[in-house]
Amino acid sequence: MTKQVLIINITRMGDLVQMGALLNRLQEEWPGASVDLVVDRRFASVAALMTGLRDVIPFDFHVLIDESRAAVKDVVSLYQGVNAWVRPLTERRYDRIINLTFNRPSALLAGAIGAADIRGARSAWDGGMVVDNPWMAYFCDFHQFRRFNRFNLVDVYALGGSGLGSFAPLQARIPAEDRLWARHVLVGPSQWVAVQAGASDVMKAWRPHLFGLSLAQLSHQWDGGLAFIGSADEEGTIAQVMQAYREAGGRNAVKNLAGRTTLSQLAALLSECRTLLTNDTGPMHIGVAAGTSVIDLSVGHVDFQETGPYGRGHWVIQPELDCAPCGFEQVCAHHACKDRIAPDLVADLLLHILKGAPPPSRATGVRLYRSDVDEDGLGTFRLTSGSEAVGTAWYAGFWRRYWYETYTGVESRVPAPEGAPPDEQQARASLQRLIPLLTAACRKAEEIAHMAGRKTVNIAKITQLQQQQGKEKERLVLTGMGNSATAPVTAAFLRQLQNDNVKGLDRLAHHHAGAYRTLLTRVLDIDRRFFGSRANSSDSCPSPSLRPSMRQTGSTQHAA
Repeated sequence: MTKQVLIINITRMGDLVQMGALLNRLQEEWPGASVDLVVDRRFASVAALMTGLRDVIPFDFHVLIDESRAAVKDVVSLYQGVNAWVRPLTERRYDRIINLTFNRPSALLAGAIGAADIRGARSAWDGGMVVDNPWMAYFCDFHQFRRFNRFNLVDVYALGGSGLGSFAPLQARIPAEDRLWARHVLVGPSQWVAVQAGASDVMKAWRPHLFGLSLAQLSHQWDGGLAFIGSADEEGTIAQVMQAYREAGGRNAVKNLAGRTTLSQLAALLSECRTLLTNDTGPMHIGVAAGTSVIDLSVGHVDFQETGPYGRGHWVIQPELDCAPCGFEQVCAHHACKDRIAPDLVADLLLHILKGAPPPSRATGVRLYRSDVDEDGLGTFRLTSGSEAVGTAWYAGFWRRYWYETYTGVESRVPAPEGAPPDEQQARASLQRLIPLLTAACRKAEEIAHMAGRKTVNIAKITQLQQQQGKEKERLVLTGMGNSATAPVTAAFLRQLQNDNVKGLDRLAHHHAGAYRTLLTRVLDIDRRFFGSRANSSDSCPSPSLRPSMRQTGSTQHAA
């Protein structure tokens, strides 16, 4: 019987394009699978560019939210409308739902439609949200240790929504009539560079006058054309670019196509351009899928390791600052990262792509990366100029292998970082503090679980133990999150505690005990990987009584 999959992705343009590897992986896992997509109506046209979808199901989610907040309709009417829309989806009886929108409304939607296997955000029995697929949980938590993350969102979607498989580049389906339109528009010069100077968030946009200076310098050695893309709202930004460009002596043919294309025309236009110079935007991912070489100016709070151009042959410029990239919700007062990218570096990189000039070998104040595919068949970025902090590079390599092997059960072919961690003494001291704390916490969690499973439950005693456990948890979390050797597994522990989709005191106690046991097991494993086998064999947590049955857990853990 043909498998049926529903993907829920109701956020942004780029997130939709980045599902490409997932769609390929699902067909590899289940040949001939029927895959449907729930999408916000504003982005339904993006789905038309993608291959591997049977049905695209749009809905005005933002209208629904606005009507809910403004009380345009009463709650009963809103519920009846959504329920009527959901009913046909429920009747399809999906084998798997992959929810790539991590909020409570989407979790409720996934639960309302229903499937035996729900990956990503799903609703708990009490109306809350749980994310118990390991890769999807990783996606929710890596912002806490993002400088060590080396998994592109494209691969996280594919691994969490399906599993391991062969590498597949992002691809866009471009109608023939749109390709003809693009060729007709781009007349004159034999080569064109597409330019996306704006962005939906000014935090992640390079300075317009620096775009202009880079393009003007390029024009002194290259006689092709420049095609500006983007939305109609970016006209002001493009005007600033053009002013700096003309004042610096720029003389290429220029076409301003911002706000003048459909999405499929945009994809066709990018496919006809030699390269795309861009901020981290949705059109950047469309350019990648259209087969265009991309230069990504990674500034502000975006991190190219997470959302940079996927696959081989793209370039990324990242400012070399301790604060770069800044936090998602951080308000920056200086935007100094944008001034670190020199226009002549961008011009030299463009000349390398366009004319085969040598790539920049030295770059001041920035790191230059080239995108690639690693030994495990996942997207990666190779540093070609500049330097990374020794500790960041070492731990990034360690955690890349650790999570891959932990969540797939397959040995990684990516080389392990050499030697001991650069902060060896600090890491050793942190582990020596954390292991006894965890061992004691694990035994206390087992004691609580044992007491909660008795026929006669001593509530007062359990409450006392839980209060003690809470104080001890604060101490071990503070210790665990304070060091690069243990912060990522500590964050995963907190996520596992939160995913307590269970009913009953005994089941909740067993769930918590399981989380403590997992963390202790991981910390001991890290200690062995760093420093060899420990001599003290008493560092363990009794586990037989903590292995709850399916009846006790009340939920299924969906592995990748």
